[in-house]
Amino acid sequence: MPETENSFQKPSEDLKNLQLLEEISRDCNASQRKLSQRLGVALGVTNACLKKMVKKGYIKIKGINHKRISYYLTPEGFSEKTRLTYHFLEYTVNYYIRLKKNISSKLDMFLKEDIKRVVYYGAGEVMEVAFVTLHETDLELLGIIDDDKDKQGKKMFSFTIQGPESIKELKPDAVIITSIRYRDRIMQNLRADKELDGLPVYTL
Repeated sequence: MPETENSFQKPSEDLKNLQLLEEISRDCNASQRKLSQRLGVALGVTNACLKKMVKKGYIKIKGINHKRISYYLTPEGFSEKTRLTYHFLEYTVNYYIRLKKNISSKLDMFLKEDIKRVVYYGAGEVMEVAFVTLHETDLELLGIIDDDKDKQGKKMFSFTIQGPESIKELKPDAVIITSIRYRDRIMQNLRADKELDGLPVYTL
C-alpha cells in the first residue's frame, strides 16, 4: 500500500471483489441493495461487480423472479476468494512493514532536531504503528489527540484520547500528525489556532 491510510479508505478492485465474495458466502439471499450497504458502495457498483463475477464463473444466480434472487459461489468463486484473501493479507503485511520503516526514520529525524516530547494527533491505525515505533526511540509521548468526539475520553494504550484544546496544556516540543487521510485538515486547523503559534507540526 503506497499511501497508507488512503489505501484502506479507497480499497482496490481486488479488495471490493473479496468483500463481495465474502458477503455472498455468508448470506446468499442478500439483495443487491443490502450488499451495497454492507460494502459502502453505490448500488450500480455492486450490480457491475456481480455481473462481472457471473461472467467469470465465480457466482451463480438462482431465483424465481427479480425480487427473489439468491447468489451462490461456484467452486471457482471459492478458489478466487481464497486467492484474494491470501493476496490481501500479504499486501497488508508489506504495507505495515513499509509504514513502520517510514515512521521510524521520521522519528529519528525529530530527535536530531532536539524534539523530545511530542503529542500524536490522529487516533487511528497509523497512530497505533507510530505508538509502537516510538518505544524504539528516546521520544516521550505526552498524549493522543483526535477531533472525533466519539473517540475523546476513551482509552488508547495508556492514554485517554483528548481534544485539540489539550495541546497547549500538554506543552509538547512538537505535534506529530498521525493521520494521513485527515492530514491536511488537521494541519489547517493547527495553523489557524493562534494559541499554538510557533509550535512545530510534523506529518508522517
